[in-house]
Amino acid sequence: MKNTVLALIAFLAVSVSAFAQDNETKENIKYSNITEFGFFTASPRSFAFEGTMVHGVSIDKQHHLGLGIGIGWNNCHSYRYSTAHMPMFVNYRYYFSPNKKFSPHFNVALGGVAVGDGGGIYSALTAGFRAGKFSFSSGLSFMAVYREEMWSKWYNTYPYPYDPYNSYMPDGYSINYYQKDWHFPFGIVIKCGFTF
Repeated sequence: MKNTVLALIAFLAVSVSAFAQDNETKENIKYSNITEFGFFTASPRSFAFEGTMVHGVSIDKQHHLGLGIGIGWNNCHSYRYSTAHMPMFVNYRYYFSPNKKFSPHFNVALGGVAVGDGGGIYSALTAGFRAGKFSFSSGLSFMAVYREEMWSKWYNTYPYPYDPYNSYMPDGYSINYYQKDWHFPFGIVIKCGFTF
């Protein structure tokens, strides 16, 4: 009988402890949302506007892990047209002072990107701060995209040197053609938004 009572007390103690730890864990892990808008410059001579939204979990208000999706528009001088792009990525964000209203953070994103005529890899490494619900990030963005690019080829039409005084007689003509190839746009990204 004595052993049964001791076993029951031990079982209750373990159950209460496990229940308390489970509640504490649930309090430490909460839903997280980070929504940001901004732009980035990318080589060669291009720029893009982009908005991203990350849904995930916040652990101890310090670690944020989630899945992100975005939509953007980019313009590059060598592409045959400006196009929309859609990044999909895993995101990790670390806050240095999570219990303060102002907290610096760093942010890592890695995933894929889809464009109208191709796709590839999407990544970003940024740092910034959170002030209340407001968020600001700045850093580096890198993509590896397999897509179509416009090229030009020049054809000479005269066997003799072009005479600049006869402007009506061109010395040749160019033909544009398109070719799919890997492109590696990288540059500086600046975004601001809100965290919940």
